Amino acid sequence: MTLRIPPTGVAIAAAVTVLLAGCAAQHAPSAGAGPAPAPAPAPAAPVADTIARKGPAAMTYGEITQTVSDGAAKAKKALVGKVVALNLTKASTKGLPAGLYEVQADDDTYFRCKASASGFKGGEVTAKVSNYSFTQKTNRSVVELDRCAVTVAEASAPVVAAAPAPAAAPASAPAVAKGGAKPGMDSQGNVIDSTKVEAGSGRTVKGMNDYEGEITGNPARNSKFTQLQIGMSWKQVVDLAGEPTDSGAYMTGKAWIPFYFGGDRHRLEMTYKGQGRLIFAGGSLGNVSGGNLIWIIHNPNETGYR
Repeated sequence: MTLRIPPTGVAIAAAVTVLLAGCAAQHAPSAGAGPAPAPAPAPAAPVADTIARKGPAAMTYGEITQTVSDGAAKAKKALVGKVVALNLTKASTKGLPAGLYEVQADDDTYFRCKASASGFKGGEVTAKVSNYSFTQKTNRSVVELDRCAVTVAEASAPVVAAAPAPAAAPASAPAVAKGGAKPGMDSQGNVIDSTKVEAGSGRTVKGMNDYEGEITGNPARNSKFTQLQIGMSWKQVVDLAGEPTDSGAYMTGKAWIPFYFGGDRHRLEMTYKGQGRLIFAGGSLGNVSGGNLIWIIHNPNETGYR
């Protein structure tokens, strides 16, 4: 049996003294060591960025041509007062009035500068639309810009102080570049492969009888598609655009939904060589002509075959 003797007051005091000495030894700097490191300075408050923040995004050339395809009255209302960003070059077509610029040589949308910077001969321009006109006889649209001057990059503005570079992000899949092309399209909004274009790549519009649909791409030169409206019947479209180069009907996934009685169970696709494709919804596989136009795909390079 072990005999346990309760500690005396002297023993307790000695134990406390040893304990305190040990704690002090742990926190005291060792002999020969340099002075304790100074605490890290607090991060400097971020310096205000002197570069002006960008306003609303400017309209692109693709958005302008899509707007023009809606008709002169709607186009003028939608364009005047808007800021646009374009890469202008002197119009190459012979017989045009002097002072016209273009972005793409194979359509009838031109630009005129109400005022220009000294020596301006074209280039990247950001300007406000001051007027819009359409000539029925020549099928020519002219967008007037308030002032044409080569855009100066924002990065050239002086910055008060550069903030420390952020730590590099861990390696991962490359991010899609800002303004990158969508499937089947290029960065200018032109359709280059109709078979790869996805719904939602274009502009959503409301057409005849409140039909909602989509217009994708930029119209070909003298395209008959510019006369069409979302919501038109098959007969109305054929009367304006003529017979297609090729066509075919197919069932959508909605046809397999139980108790779904909506009008998008069957679709008809019509292709026009050198113009693009038209998609109709409604009707049936036995009567595809009963549908209405819901999607216009402009493609000047369309082969005409599905």
